Order: sequence, then structure tokens, then C-alpha cells
Amino acid sequence: MLNLRQEVIGFLEKSDYVTCEYKGCFDIAAKKDALLLLKVLLNIDGFQREQAKNLKIISNNLDAHPFLIGIQTNREKLQRGIVYERYETPTVSLKTFEDLIVNSIFPRIYRDKGGLYVEIDSAILREIRKKKDLTQRELAEAVGINKKVIYEHEKKQLRMLLEIAEKIERTLNQKIIKPIEVFKKYEEHGHPEDSMERGVKKHLEKLGFKTDFVKQAPLDVFAKEKSLVLSDIEINKRKMKQHAASLKDFISVVKKPAILITEKTRDEEILGIPVIERKKLKDIDKKELIKKAKKAI
Repeated sequence: MLNLRQEVIGFLEKSDYVTCEYKGCFDIAAKKDALLLLKVLLNIDGFQREQAKNLKIISNNLDAHPFLIGIQTNREKLQRGIVYERYETPTVSLKTFEDLIVNSIFPRIYRDKGGLYVEIDSAILREIRKKKDLTQRELAEAVGINKKVIYEHEKKQLRMLLEIAEKIERTLNQKIIKPIEVFKKYEEHGHPEDSMERGVKKHLEKLGFKTDFVKQAPLDVFAKEKSLVLSDIEINKRKMKQHAASLKDFISVVKKPAILITEKTRDEEILGIPVIERKKLKDIDKKELIKKAKKAI
């Protein structure tokens, strides 16, 4: 498992990504032009719904792209060039990820219920069919499918069975299969789960921030206004220091302001991240909080 993760990091560093590791809903955060959040598992069936939800929350708030990378499921090995899916998270083999990151080769095939699917260029399909002076019915008969299939795929973007798409390409002597857009975006949100988090939410929203909460991550709350502030909330001082190390590593990749919020402390900062007592949030204004949080970068 460690070797698999190190292989992934090797691909990323070869392509000039800055990386950090974390053990939670993601294992690797990587940044170059875009931010990637990666979960790495030998068996992708070990990926849990709760991990996927938290991965989507972080991706939504940081405009990041999540991936699940693995070797196999309980039933089969993951194939090169094919995109699978677990809880709506794009899932690929190690080799497919290497092709994508190192060689900029995008996969073209989806694995889903019912078989292998592709996305096709509807405009090219329609244009080439007409150039060859074929009706929708004639093309359908040549391929061995119903005319409705051709009609629907020319009208709008739909997934097509790989076998049918390849037959159409051979019949028209034209490529119509498109690379898959694997860099997905999500709309997912979380909620405070205890009185401490609810108190922090109340104070931050009074300051004019919109808040979002996440678990299994180096932080607990996103505070959004024009700026985005990351925050870890922790009552236990020992745990706060442990979490500060993970948050510091994460900040080094995402380059976002951050603070630590606790119930009571004498520390003004831990590992360069400012510390604020929850009760003092009501005495600080928004500009001052953002200014303080920027010291962590």
C-alpha cells in the first residue's frame, strides 16, 4: 500500500506537482495548475461513502478535483484507459493515472452497469453522416442498431456503448469518440456535529462568513467571504498540536489562510498557525481574522 502511494507521488513530482500526504478521506493533496485530492487503495471496494462525501465537500470549497486510484475490486483488476466510479468519484488504475498526469493521455472509456461506454462528438457524427449522404436509418442499419439510437446521439450528448461507437467509426471511417473529462467538480456541503462547532459557526456567520464543515480532513471548517479561511477546531491541546502539523502540510500545498480554534489556550500560534479561543471570535472583526489567518501561509 505504501509503495502504491509512493508510486503515485512519483508520477506527480515527475510532472512538477507539489504534494503532501494525509490519512483520511484523501491520502495525497497535489497542486500544479489545479488541485488534486487523491485516495489511494489497493482494492477500491474499500472506499467508503462517508469518505466520498467529505472528499466532495473539500473539493467543492477548494475548487479541487478528487480521484480514487487503485489496483482492483473484489471481482476484477482495473484496466488501463478505463474510468470507473465509486460514489460518483472518478476511479482509475495506477497506469491510467500515470498516463493522465505524466503523458497527458486522457482515458476514453467508462465502466458502468451494462458494460463499457464512451462519449461521442454528436456534431461530428451528424456532419460526417450527412457528408457521406447517409440517412439516420441507413447508418443504423449498417451498424445493426435502431435508428432511434443515432437520432438521440445526434441530438444531445449521451454515453454510447463502446461496441456501437466503434462500429460507427468503422462505417464512417471517422473518429467520433471523445476523451473523458475526468476533472470533475461537485456541490456538496457538511454541517457542524457538536456544540463547539455550532458555536464556531454562529460566531463566524455573525462576522459575515459563510461556513461549511468537513470530517476526515486536516481541517474542520471553511469560512468563506471574499477570502477563504481554513480552520481546525479542537478542544484537546495535544490533539490540536497533532492536527496543526497536518494542517501546516496541507496549507503548504493549497496556499490558503488558516487558524486553529480551541476552547482555552495560552498559545498565540502553533507551527506558525495562529490560535484563537472560541470566545474571542466575538471580539474580532472579519478583516482582523483574515489578516491573522494569512500569517499561516
